[in-house]
Amino acid sequence: MTQTQDRSKLWVLLAAGSLSVMPGAVIIPVLGEIEQQFQLNKDLAQAGWLASAHYSMVALFSPLLGVLASRIGWVRVLVGSLLLFALFGIAGAWTSSFMPMLATRLLLGSATGGIAAASLGILAQMYQREEDRSQAIALASSTISLANIAYPLMAGLIGANHWQYAFYLYGISIPIAVAAVMKLSDRTRSGNANSAASIAAVEPKQIGAILSNKLVFSFLVTLLLTSATAYATVTNLSIYLKNDPIQANTPVIGMILASQAVGSAAISALGLKYVTRRLGSVLSISIGFGFMAFSLITIPNLTQVSLLLPIAMLFGVGLGIVMPSHYGALANITPPNLQSIVLAVGTGMTFLGQFLSPGLFNLVLQNLPHPLSDRYTTIFYMAAVLVLVMGVVLTILSRHLIQAELQSRVEQRLRNRE
Repeated sequence: MTQTQDRSKLWVLLAAGSLSVMPGAVIIPVLGEIEQQFQLNKDLAQAGWLASAHYSMVALFSPLLGVLASRIGWVRVLVGSLLLFALFGIAGAWTSSFMPMLATRLLLGSATGGIAAASLGILAQMYQREEDRSQAIALASSTISLANIAYPLMAGLIGANHWQYAFYLYGISIPIAVAAVMKLSDRTRSGNANSAASIAAVEPKQIGAILSNKLVFSFLVTLLLTSATAYATVTNLSIYLKNDPIQANTPVIGMILASQAVGSAAISALGLKYVTRRLGSVLSISIGFGFMAFSLITIPNLTQVSLLLPIAMLFGVGLGIVMPSHYGALANITPPNLQSIVLAVGTGMTFLGQFLSPGLFNLVLQNLPHPLSDRYTTIFYMAAVLVLVMGVVLTILSRHLIQAELQSRVEQRLRNRE
């Protein structure tokens, strides 16, 4: 990862991958103004759909465009998706009612699916060594965490005079597309087992076979549930902080939410490499789940902002370990010619989890026989139990993989000493 050519390619892919959070990050700061201009106050659900409908399209099109990219080339899909991203995103600025705006949001989601799948797929092809690949995925994860802070701030500033101006931020994808054409190629290095020819030779039944593998399927399910849990936690945390007994103001809430993103970005960029090098991806996921569970149990029992800040950051650290380690584990247990496709499916599961999150958690809350009096405390405790169960189940199902990873680490250390 130290070669200059690879470094410039990596920057392009990180910039492209950061756009996967931009659809929601741009519209949420100006959603109130859109709601007023479109007169959506009679049906509040419509405003919610404008903010979240794109998730369903990202979930659908990530795997579909991943399969297409395996046939026509990952860079072609990436560049095409980047150009369509700008077109559909900016088009939203010229709408004046709910349905046209919703249509642009759905189209934007489909383009985002192509960007997310292709950028991660190309990363998997560039770095065949497990350690390098894990570090690249960790950097992509930390970039997305930072983008979740930067893009809403940019949209809020640019859209301060009128919400339409914020939508021109989607045009950032155009110079990234130009850079992708100049720096990236579907030709892989000589000796790379994950060559374009081997990917193009993949048949549908091979994809079906790997996705039905018990271990691969388990990681995909836990990826979906982790994404749903993280989304539910962040969205409900902001409401929880606003109410009794904390009654935090908006800047304080923003600071606490930002600390979660900072924790996630910091561990992904600086610490994940060393954790996975020593423990392997599966045990790293279990430790990350432990950090998340501890944070989720602790949050409803704290009322001081000074204590909530480090706990929110710890939750981010856990999430920053769990998510990229999932992608690393999926790549490690998948044949080289199928890695990019499986990672594209994993990306779709991540966004599907975000899309389904409100419905899943509300469904469980409604069916609790004796729900706790505090709705948000219940959500945090439910999420804590869920991540603990996922950690235990993955550890049990992956015991052979854990042994293989630990053995590989021991052998690597012995080679380094020699």
